[in-house]
Amino acid sequence: MEALRDHHWWGRERTDRDTEKLVLEALRERGPLPSRAFEGSGSGSGGMWNWKPAKRALEHLFAAGEVVVAGRQAFQRLYDLPERVIPKEYLDAPLPTEDEFRRALVLRAVEGRGAVTEAGIADHFRLGGGARGVRPAVDALVGEGLVRRVAVEDGGPPVVVPAAVELDGVVPGGGVLLSPFDNLLWDRAFVERVFGFRHVIEVYKRQHERVYGYYVLPLLVGDRLVGRADLKAERADGVLRLRAFHLEPGMRPSKRLDEALDRALLRLSRTIELERVER
Repeated sequence: MEALRDHHWWGRERTDRDTEKLVLEALRERGPLPSRAFEGSGSGSGGMWNWKPAKRALEHLFAAGEVVVAGRQAFQRLYDLPERVIPKEYLDAPLPTEDEFRRALVLRAVEGRGAVTEAGIADHFRLGGGARGVRPAVDALVGEGLVRRVAVEDGGPPVVVPAAVELDGVVPGGGVLLSPFDNLLWDRAFVERVFGFRHVIEVYKRQHERVYGYYVLPLLVGDRLVGRADLKAERADGVLRLRAFHLEPGMRPSKRLDEALDRALLRLSRTIELERVER
């Protein structure tokens, strides 16, 4: 947030301080508000309260920590002042040093991902300097006994894992359908390296360009990504519909895989509160 005081993530400068001031005054007077509370009349005049300037102001304020998210309303963030959301003890706490900050983020990335390369750690939090930039923090955490590096049989870059992790533990055999944005899949090069699975997200492609489907969930069975399920939630009928299932190359249909897919579909349907599955 300190680094984003004057420039947003994408390098956009904070030049409209007047709109920011009005946004802060509105939050102060009215409490938590979504961005739509600042929408203009739709006249296209580009005035002070036109939606775009206010939304940009909120983004700058949020990036710099001058407003925070107090909750959500129909998927929209509710913005509010930090002192009304974050406990005072945290707001008054001293700022960490750059080294402390990086070590904390590196540790969070490793604990969240389980096994991740240094390049993957840098990408996890968009930390500058790539693998080389996070290496001193990894070295420090190794020295503190919190993480360790593990060599990979393919001779590529080692992975960083929590110090106490059991690398050869029992892998659950049941199937689970992964969100296309599951953190296991974030580092696509690493997923391909470890699982031989080329992860693609096709929601932004035109229909005729899609190979697997619009919103496809990879199926993890044990320690293998075995296929991709093209699913649709038909909420009016309470149905989770499997439109297609694509086995990975080298995988053959089997009763075990079919049962794993059935269990995964049933679990997902319950999670998203649908009554039944249709294949």
